[in-house]
Amino acid sequence: MRHGELSPPSHPPALPDQYVNVALPLPLDQLYSYRIPEHLQEQAQIGSRVLVSFGNRQIEGVIVESISEPEVPQVKDILDCLDETPFFDPQILELTCWMAEYYLASWGQVLKCAMPAGINVVSRRIVTITDQVTEELIETVTQHAPFQGELLQSLRDKPAPVSQLRSQFRGRHLYATLAVCESRQWIRISDELSKGTQPKTALGAMLAVSADEAREAVANLDRRAPKQASVIRALLDMPEPGEPMLVGLLAEKAGTSTSTIRALEKKCLVACGPITLVRGTAQPVTEGSPDPLPLNPEQQEALSQIVASIEQRKPDVFLLHGVTGSGKTEVYMQAIAHVLGQKRTAIVLVPEISLTPQTVSRFAARFGDRITVLHSQLSQGERYDQWCRARTGDVDIVVGPRSAVFAPLKDLGIIIIDEEHETTYKQADPSPRYHAREVAIQRARLTGAPVVLGTATPSLESYHQAKQGRYRLLTLSHRIHDVPLPPVHVVDMRDELKLHNNRTIFSTTLRQAIEQRLQEQEQVILFLNRRGHSTYVFCRECGYVEQCGNCSITMTYHFNSQKLVCHHCNDQRPVSKACPRCRGGYIRYFGLGTQQ
Repeated sequence: MRHGELSPPSHPPALPDQYVNVALPLPLDQLYSYRIPEHLQEQAQIGSRVLVSFGNRQIEGVIVESISEPEVPQVKDILDCLDETPFFDPQILELTCWMAEYYLASWGQVLKCAMPAGINVVSRRIVTITDQVTEELIETVTQHAPFQGELLQSLRDKPAPVSQLRSQFRGRHLYATLAVCESRQWIRISDELSKGTQPKTALGAMLAVSADEAREAVANLDRRAPKQASVIRALLDMPEPGEPMLVGLLAEKAGTSTSTIRALEKKCLVACGPITLVRGTAQPVTEGSPDPLPLNPEQQEALSQIVASIEQRKPDVFLLHGVTGSGKTEVYMQAIAHVLGQKRTAIVLVPEISLTPQTVSRFAARFGDRITVLHSQLSQGERYDQWCRARTGDVDIVVGPRSAVFAPLKDLGIIIIDEEHETTYKQADPSPRYHAREVAIQRARLTGAPVVLGTATPSLESYHQAKQGRYRLLTLSHRIHDVPLPPVHVVDMRDELKLHNNRTIFSTTLRQAIEQRLQEQEQVILFLNRRGHSTYVFCRECGYVEQCGNCSITMTYHFNSQKLVCHHCNDQRPVSKACPRCRGGYIRYFGLGTQQ
């Protein structure tokens, strides 16, 4: 092992040397050297995921560079290579290397963040009792060390993972006890590995002969084996006769059983084998215009500048500042259409998963099945399959929240970040605590692609960058067809108290508007971005305000549970009847929450 400087991967990815540095998903700012055994020399390449021994456990890592020889005399061998071809291409390796340095995280942590969820190897430590342990030994041990005896007794029935024992004996000195029992050879602790998400396969069948030969076989089989002839006809009816069809579906379509298909396989007319199924394919939704819409002068000017950067492969950053309803999405789609015309690809980031379906709906109406989604509400299998579709070039456009910035698209032509001001683009936990906007800009620099930041209310930092000339500001000041914005009335509740003696949370104007809507059989939505009943609890005698001991913010009073709750760390405590500082009883609740 050695401490290694984080550096971009060397090229080409083939490894002429037998030693490599591996990035492990640990909070340690170093790389670890391993030897490639002879049987893995061809498979193990830069960007490949490998299984290595680290201490007394096995862990998954990524090969990031080759070295002529390690700095220490003895290194361990790589145990296994998990990929037939490199999992990460050089561009993603360079991007993640930059992220590790910029966000003060380990390279391995960043690489793990860039993987689709559920794909990594899962290692569990299993505790097994040895043959030395008998009932007499357990009785003897229990007399002198009750917890050791209790632990051994619990393992008599079957082995247990350490995580299960930790839950079972919560609050006890489990790890120290395990170490003692292992040193006395009463237990054995081993690693149990299970691979993450794998491709889903099913048995398929396809023609093993040419279409002309298949038609000739149908003519020969029509009289003596009509079921077999029906199977071949069904395969000939495929959009492309060489495509496979699921055996079950083929049997149903031909009105026969799988034994008929097997009989044709023996005659070498049909070939059977596993085919990979795609889970969670994005279905086109026809909401939106399939054809480009006419642009107004502001939209046309914005699109022209973006297209110029696309054609010149310049990594410009555009801040598209457009009022609500000004047609920013149409600019996005026409820019993407230009990118697709160059046989390049696009990433569209949205701030929330809930916004993904409506975005996909509009893009799918325009671009069809060349679009897919990547987000955490997909199952692990669906997410893995859609990630693979992007990697193999089956799709050209990926839509999703911040993690979609790592989509393995080739020849990226544009990155669009919709509602760029939203705080959800920043990952707070766990490490790396990255901002998708900054990562997207860095990835665009590596690929020569522009980034479009779209918003009606720019973030302060983006607007400042545009004013300083680092970003290019594009403005859409008018709504489509000059449709006016909804009227907004701001009511000063201090005037309500003075003029109308109104102490409620509803102003006179609001109450009258609600009554009018209800009389006309219409509906009303009221928004209040405050949970709980009261936003803070205040002592009128000494001025004390209840605060969270962890976060130093005011605690919110929840009427239903009669508790004070911190909305940052979820710390909770009962409501005090007297002031904790002066012991006064003049406690009052202020601030409006939805429970009111």
